[in-house]
Amino acid sequence: MNARLRPTVGRRLLTDARLSFAPFARDDVWRQVMIMLLCYAAYDISRALAQGREAVALANGVFFMNLEKALGIWWEPWIQGRVSELEPLMTALVLIYQYAHLPIIIGAMVWMFTQHRGSWILYRNWFLAMNFVAVIVFALLPTAPPRMIFTSGVADINFLHGVRQHILENGLLANPFAAMPSLHFGYALFIGIMLYSLAHGRWTRYLGYVYAVVVLVAIVATGNHFIIDAVAGALVVLAAWAFAVNVQPSAVPQSAVTVRERDG
Repeated sequence: MNARLRPTVGRRLLTDARLSFAPFARDDVWRQVMIMLLCYAAYDISRALAQGREAVALANGVFFMNLEKALGIWWEPWIQGRVSELEPLMTALVLIYQYAHLPIIIGAMVWMFTQHRGSWILYRNWFLAMNFVAVIVFALLPTAPPRMIFTSGVADINFLHGVRQHILENGLLANPFAAMPSLHFGYALFIGIMLYSLAHGRWTRYLGYVYAVVVLVAIVATGNHFIIDAVAGALVVLAAWAFAVNVQPSAVPQSAVTVRERDG
């Protein structure tokens, strides 16, 4: 095919998005948008339930710090120290933690909806289940991040870079004690699995996992999560996948129709 006639990825995205928002599908589009917005609202409101439980959250943070020491995986101060030696790298990780998280999630879900509509219900339910499980844990087990524990030896890198006050976690419905599990890493892993399963290009399929690794380094190096928070985030992704697969509607089997039956 002539290179000029070959549709670009951007053009295909626009074409598919235009079809997705066509009049006959408009109701479904708005229905899915409302479901995702309600999920986000419930997530923020539920996270706010941990407010006023600072002492419990700090105690739980100390518990997980001691647990990592007992397991021999208390690497957070070492990781932060090594990354801090490379100031441009740390700055990049701070920016990724602050700005990349939400836009990439939205972009991935829009890509899923417009490019792989047949898989949308499965991945949407998977995403909703992740948030549902995480919100329950946030409410039952508020946990302070390493940066809030004075004996951890971990600094608040976002604050030192002057961006802490701009992060949405300082809002009215925000919860700074939602360290366990890490949905930062959970979302990144979810996106990595999504791209690996559905993307066509070889490099694109692995790009999601590269992003997950970058997010893992970012949340630990900036002092916003324990390593064990990321492990818990991965377990939430796995549990939510098991739920989504089991509630996935199966295709209705079509019985064979013979020529005689069809002709009456």
